[in-house]
Amino acid sequence: MSEAERLRRLSKYEARDEVLFRTDDTPEMEFLSPFGPLIGRTQVPSYLLEHINEHVDGLLQPGKGGEVQLSEEFSLTGGDDSLVHWVAKQIDRYVRGVERSDPDSIQLQRLWVVSQYAETSSPVHFHSGDISGVMYLRVPSVDSQQAEQRNYISGRKAGYINFMIGGKQRFSRSLISFKPVVGEFLVFPGWLLHGAEPFLGTGERRSLAFNAGVVGE
Repeated sequence: MSEAERLRRLSKYEARDEVLFRTDDTPEMEFLSPFGPLIGRTQVPSYLLEHINEHVDGLLQPGKGGEVQLSEEFSLTGGDDSLVHWVAKQIDRYVRGVERSDPDSIQLQRLWVVSQYAETSSPVHFHSGDISGVMYLRVPSVDSQQAEQRNYISGRKAGYINFMIGGKQRFSRSLISFKPVVGEFLVFPGWLLHGAEPFLGTGERRSLAFNAGVVGE
């Protein structure tokens, strides 16, 4: 292996010198967050949201939560506009952004929809694939004050998704919470711990999740 090739392979482990935030005094201090897993975020096209919701509406009982495994036939419907094609494209974008190289192949292993109502939680867990993600299809109406309620172990309430790594360590940030927004798509390493605290409110919290394998260096 040439020195150039060895350095290229090692470069995917090197963090970027990017500023997270700055103080407003003089001279300013810059704060960087160079270590740890990266979370990708993008938007889902409206046609895909409508396509999935219409399908799942026929499989779920109104007012009752549950999980729906999405079939290969449904997931491949639409060719280049299919769910599988769109999700694989986002995984490819994520891998190229994080590792700075193209994956050899992406293998979607499972896609499923989770429907939840008030007082239902998703305990902290990780996934089996290399890459996982969540797509928000519907969100409940929740009192905004709930979002300010926090659990130092598992994050915000009100149906937020909470990601965590490490522990309650001084001078380190180990927890981030994202408010569920219809049409938002998050992609992250499958081993990254995450969960959702129960919410109080009306309506359904409906999300799509997936596991995928990535073949490459």
